[in-house]
Amino acid sequence: MAILTRFDTPGRLLELADGDREAWSDTVAGLVADVVGPFPQFYDPTVTDTPDDIAPSHIIWSAFPTRLLREEGAGEARWARADSVRDEQDEYCEWSIERDADGKIGRITFTTEVREYWKHVAVHERDRLLEFYHEQVGPQVSLSDLLDEDGQYVPRNRWNISTEGRLIHLVQGNNNLEAAIQLAAQATILRHDSDGKPVTDRQQLVRCGGLGHAFRNSDPQIAEIVNDAAALGAEITLLDPFGLYLDGLQSAGMQTPDGADAAAFWQIERGTREHALRASFAVPEDRGYSVGDIMINGRAIDFGAQVADKVRIRLSALAKPATHEPVRRPCVG
Repeated sequence: MAILTRFDTPGRLLELADGDREAWSDTVAGLVADVVGPFPQFYDPTVTDTPDDIAPSHIIWSAFPTRLLREEGAGEARWARADSVRDEQDEYCEWSIERDADGKIGRITFTTEVREYWKHVAVHERDRLLEFYHEQVGPQVSLSDLLDEDGQYVPRNRWNISTEGRLIHLVQGNNNLEAAIQLAAQATILRHDSDGKPVTDRQQLVRCGGLGHAFRNSDPQIAEIVNDAAALGAEITLLDPFGLYLDGLQSAGMQTPDGADAAAFWQIERGTREHALRASFAVPEDRGYSVGDIMINGRAIDFGAQVADKVRIRLSALAKPATHEPVRRPCVG
């Protein structure tokens, strides 16, 4: 048995001073404290112990918004819409595109970094904020671009709002750490329908429990896995470090001009292989071609969303055996 000493930074980033990493732990603890009381089967691992032999449940889904597939169909329109504005990218993953002089896609950058962390950096290490933007966007960024008149950090600033260029972190309304924690906690509540029958179907569960959007990839999967564990009386938390992570690129169906495995062009830029927060998809210059020359199922990559179809996102939960006897409640949504 072990109690977590503190919540680590997303991706176990070491870029903050130790005291500021401690302050980040306090921020996460506050988000967890908001749900532990109302949802007794969700626990704080810095307060309650977790058995050493508990294997995490990795919840994995596609970065491409399945909602758009439902609304636009399987054609090109869904890709164009997903590439048009970051607010359409609602699966806890957002991306932006850079094009070569000939108009072909040269690089696509993906991120799952939460805005809460960047607000934390802006408060605790203001000087590093601009440094990080220079590293990840370019020297053209000024501090005034990132702050409002009161000196507060603006997540949707001019350098982190477009689907073009190099993005920094998530900005879509539902793409944040607080939402992920609340969803996991709320999903510990069992539900029954108006006829008293248990609700176990993932999409019905989301609608019944008011657990986000029934036609997202992420929400129904998170809700179902957590709810199944809660039904067994278990207590649930998220795996430290709390966050959403890039699980990788599936290169099946991708054809490169020289026969190389396209997965080799996936480069993690922040975090680790196990906890990747930001990655880019780009072809090294010495290959003599660009991302736009790669085919996916016989079609050249013209949209970043085509690659998003191949990117997987992960949230990891822990369920420890307990003796709760949950009572099913009626639907709220």
